[in-house]
Amino acid sequence: MNRRETSRLSHPAALTPAAEEPYQIPSAPAPPSIPPPAAYDPSVHSPTLPQEPRRASVALSSTSNPIRSPSILSAAGRSMINRIGSLRSPIGNRRHSFRPVAGRYGILEDTEEPDRQHADDRDETPQNVYDLTTFDGPLGVGTAPRATPGSADLGTLDESQEHNVLATEYHQLEEANGRLTGGLGKGVTGATLLRARTVRGAGEKEAKERNEIVAIREVEPGFDMSSFDPNDDSLAESGLARNGTGFSSYGAQAQNKSYYFPPDPEKPDWKPFTMRWPWISFLIVLSLGMAGVQEYLFHVSDQRTKQPSPGGLLQFKHPKDVSYLSYFAWKYMPTMIAVTYGVLWQIVDFEVKRLEPYYQLSSKSGALASESLNMDYLNILSYFTPFKAMRYRQWAVLNSASAALLAAGAVPILQTASINMAKDPPMENGESWKYVRLHPVWSRVLTGMLIFIALLGCHLLYQLRRKSGLLSNPKGIAGIAAMANKSHILMDFTGLDLKQHRAIHERLKHRRYILHKSTIWQGEYITKSNEKAERQRKENPHPLMLRLPVGISFISSMLFLVLFFPIMMFTSANKISEGKQWLLTAIGTIIKIIWTAFECDVRMMEPFFVLSRRHASSDTLTLDYTGTIPGWLPVKALLNGHFLVAAVGVGSIMTEVFTVCVTSFSVHGKAFVPTGEAGADGPKPEKHARYDSEETFKSFWVSFSLAMGILLCLCSIAGTVYWRRRHPVLPREPSTIASILTYIHQSKMLWDFVDTETYDTAKMRKHLRTKGKRYGMGWFKGRDGEDHCGIDEEELMEDYKPGVAFFESKLNPGRDHWEHY
Repeated sequence: MNRRETSRLSHPAALTPAAEEPYQIPSAPAPPSIPPPAAYDPSVHSPTLPQEPRRASVALSSTSNPIRSPSILSAAGRSMINRIGSLRSPIGNRRHSFRPVAGRYGILEDTEEPDRQHADDRDETPQNVYDLTTFDGPLGVGTAPRATPGSADLGTLDESQEHNVLATEYHQLEEANGRLTGGLGKGVTGATLLRARTVRGAGEKEAKERNEIVAIREVEPGFDMSSFDPNDDSLAESGLARNGTGFSSYGAQAQNKSYYFPPDPEKPDWKPFTMRWPWISFLIVLSLGMAGVQEYLFHVSDQRTKQPSPGGLLQFKHPKDVSYLSYFAWKYMPTMIAVTYGVLWQIVDFEVKRLEPYYQLSSKSGALASESLNMDYLNILSYFTPFKAMRYRQWAVLNSASAALLAAGAVPILQTASINMAKDPPMENGESWKYVRLHPVWSRVLTGMLIFIALLGCHLLYQLRRKSGLLSNPKGIAGIAAMANKSHILMDFTGLDLKQHRAIHERLKHRRYILHKSTIWQGEYITKSNEKAERQRKENPHPLMLRLPVGISFISSMLFLVLFFPIMMFTSANKISEGKQWLLTAIGTIIKIIWTAFECDVRMMEPFFVLSRRHASSDTLTLDYTGTIPGWLPVKALLNGHFLVAAVGVGSIMTEVFTVCVTSFSVHGKAFVPTGEAGADGPKPEKHARYDSEETFKSFWVSFSLAMGILLCLCSIAGTVYWRRRHPVLPREPSTIASILTYIHQSKMLWDFVDTETYDTAKMRKHLRTKGKRYGMGWFKGRDGEDHCGIDEEELMEDYKPGVAFFESKLNPGRDHWEHY
């Protein structure tokens, strides 16, 4: 068997000959007749095309057997794809055939039908051509009003409008057949297509040696690899040669190709300041410093306790005898330091969880979709984050999440438990000396905890030596869209508009993905994948903390505390909390962590709520609150006019204050109720109890009032959020990169993001503002001419309504029959 026969048996051509029908239409009744003036006359447009050097290109030769199509643009029944397909070079050499512009790929010519090829070579009569090179971008945007294919007769349009009508149908047919247009997906035009039995080894070797993208498809059984030479020019037409573009048509064969990339000697490494070594080192030093101070104070307390006349860090008979500065340093400052320490670690944790998918994608061989595109750390309670990170072996997230959880949750509780007030036996007048001391067990546990957090910080610092592969902050929808315009990754999301995360995982689990040159690419194809989606009983399109049942439970729990605290403090039930400040601190910490999860969902959903109201400004595409520092969030939201987000951010600050104030609830409240002056027999019993406690009259009532007021404010803010945000506005949560790509994979606005992958946030915002467009969430006509649900430029066809499939009640040309009109 010669080489040509081997190639023909093993490698079907990427495109059928032009003489056969390249675009098949299902059988349907004949289209309605159109008057003769509407017929397309190619003689009107007869510019010749320049000759190009020999290369693989789109073979668009004329056909003597026109295809019948339901397009009403031609009275002769020739469809748009036939008219475009009739274009060819005036010279009869197929090596100089027409190649469209806008950066799309070519498709290799067919060499398996020599008879047809010779017949075409004999036909050297110059043919009239229609020049598409004059189009400025997809669909000729900006040159004439947009027209939907089939909505007007060519005979009624001028030349520029006719260009746009024809180009519209051309691009829609290309997109419908899986070929990206308008500059999208142009990043792999210089790739090398090879075939090999060992995919990864051959791919990485070829990519490194050639210093270019390599596409590899596993050969069919029986292919003789001994005769394979990727540099052989005779294989140029079979899709095996260097710079061949047979893989550029994203058909069924292209879906199982593996793509490999050369090493990037200048891989970018953008990361926020809170993930850089100065900030992480500061937290490590701070942890060790706090551990050292805690141990020093314990030694001082222990030495004074063992003296002949026992003492402590402080000693007094009445709390009012202690100076304001000493009292503040004892009662409030340790808790405030512990709470602030936890916030500093939470800032790091937010950024690490947000950017970890990009770190996974930027690794040498990329990452599975479950580890990157489908990974969601921000939408789960922080208690479960370390376990999820351990399951996927993502150690940076494990370190940051564990450090943040211990710093924000365990440290304040241990700090409160480590400080005790001891009392001597009462004297004859009922008074006694009181001493502030450190508990020997809980103090050492706190010291050990701080040292352990410092070790986690060291390991995190080691893990963050990896390069992120990012040039700038990937903020919002625009940041993800800019990284998805050069590769074919958008085609992986076809048909997933209304699907849930499980269906997206099933679609993407057969491929690895990689971040290369600030663009997300398809990587190695996995024939058999054992990846399973996370178990979910029932997927809900709304975030957990914004669902009404959860909101009712959350608000009810805070209202319960508003009623429970006074009952506990002013009745005999105070024995529950008396002397148990750590328990009250634990309650405050739990409220704070739940509110943090609530705030994360509000941050994540705000841009999409704005888009769901339609006609949003371009700044919405770059809006991203997920990585905003907690204290700066209210200010940023107010500047953007998002008052609900600002209120939730203020609520987060309130939860920190609440955790500090609630420590004063470990006393008997009746002792601080004014009951008049002391009688003749001495002070009233209530006043005795007040003097015998660690609270002053002023400190108790200030703390109690603040705590109750904060709980009521939190209930009001949460109630307003659930009133305005309880309804789903999206088919699924936008909590992953894959979910957002699904919303925009067919959006026409993606043409505005071509070649923007290197833009930072400021430049991207300026670029989008110059377009002067408005954006929304709903149903729109995609680049393929079909109805899609997602985010696109206005005007959209209709708002998205949960549970309602817009296309089910609409007639879609190409799917339905003509008699339905």
